[in-house]
Amino acid sequence: MTKQQPLYERVAIIGGGPTGLAAAKALALEPVKFSKIDLFERRDRLGGLWYHQGDKSLSAPPVPNISPLAQEHVSESATTQDEYFSAVYEFMETNVDHRIMEYQGVTFPPDSRKYPTRAEVLDYVDLYVETIPKDDVSIHLNTNVISVEKVDEVWNVQIEDTVTNKVTDLEYDAIIIANGHFSVPYIPDVPGLAAWNQHRPNTITHSKYYENPKPYKDKRVLVVGNFASGIDVSIQLGVCAKEVIVSVRDVEATKQAGGPCKYIGVVEEYNYEDKSVRTVDGEMVKDIDNVIFCTGYLYSIPFLKLEGIITDGFRVHNVYKQIFNISDPSISFVALLRDVLPMPIAESQSALIARVYSGRYQLPSEHERQKSYDEELEATGPSKAFHSFNYPKDVNYCQMLQKLIDEQDLRTPGLVAPIWNEEIQQVRSLTKPDKIARLQDLVLHVVKLRAEGKDFSLL
Repeated sequence: MTKQQPLYERVAIIGGGPTGLAAAKALALEPVKFSKIDLFERRDRLGGLWYHQGDKSLSAPPVPNISPLAQEHVSESATTQDEYFSAVYEFMETNVDHRIMEYQGVTFPPDSRKYPTRAEVLDYVDLYVETIPKDDVSIHLNTNVISVEKVDEVWNVQIEDTVTNKVTDLEYDAIIIANGHFSVPYIPDVPGLAAWNQHRPNTITHSKYYENPKPYKDKRVLVVGNFASGIDVSIQLGVCAKEVIVSVRDVEATKQAGGPCKYIGVVEEYNYEDKSVRTVDGEMVKDIDNVIFCTGYLYSIPFLKLEGIITDGFRVHNVYKQIFNISDPSISFVALLRDVLPMPIAESQSALIARVYSGRYQLPSEHERQKSYDEELEATGPSKAFHSFNYPKDVNYCQMLQKLIDEQDLRTPGLVAPIWNEEIQQVRSLTKPDKIARLQDLVLHVVKLRAEGKDFSLL
């Protein structure tokens, strides 16, 4: 019997976080075996975002920063692990119930918190690593990918060993990008901001560099943004800051949600001379000591030599079903989506990628892929909303990917992604009200800690 050959023999996965690991498992479980599956992780441990390591104080962002290719200011004393620190902070917990975060068949331990801490999530990722067939995947830690470029139908990948500094050139038939999108902070270019940063250095930062509230004791702090990190940071600061001011798009709606902070509108000008800001509705706030931008991140894949894939950093261009490059599906992306549950999403996407790369699943023609992309882009607009998949869009998306696989009768063998049954969908639908209740409890907790003169801690 002739052994079936995969469509792409040699596959490289870039990124050893939760999404890259899902891709590795999916490839390893394919019945059609690849000759090489290499996973590259630039840090000294798997875990990606959830691996809390490195000294954040040795790095600082450019201010403002609107370029996906911008470089951080890194101290000469920083080690490689300091340079590649994670954006998670000391007192971080998930903003969703762990039951809807899980990979297929791998559950959080029974004693896990409803909203796990970063350490609990990292331990959970370790459990998942144990389910990846080790004989089929080679994991390379301390390995930074310098460049990825296709030449004569082969992907040339240049890597550097961050311990020995040895550079090596390798060849692959397909590439899976799973490097995440929490590396390059977005700091909008607002009048006066650059001058403030120049004249009052070290007073402007981004949530990526936030660790805990202690440096902001007795300070008047402006937090710009009120999404996940903005909410966390503003609540934590309440334990010791003199005052916390939060800049939001909708002041009235935010006030109704409650909280001890002062809420102001979008800032349109910064003035370093009197440490003031002016909002779009004319409000002035003075004597601000520190500014923390919680304004998200830009998509950045600096090592990828593929023209037009990223321009302004707000989205990745030319991707079919949010996964495959339209003209060349031998390069794919895992978990580009925002406002989603990365682990289930990564398995849903990786299940399809693995079946395509093994040759079992047939993608539609390039014309059909382009048409699908154009329709999706028209529906969302050419903005960061293209990758935004809030509930129930995320569930519908995963079900759509599973349907594609099922239509070609390929559910098994291979990785089977999480199935969104009614119970799990119900938990997902309650994410927002549940988290609001959790945040209200945290606010009361912070008020009590402040009154008692205690440092911040999670409930």
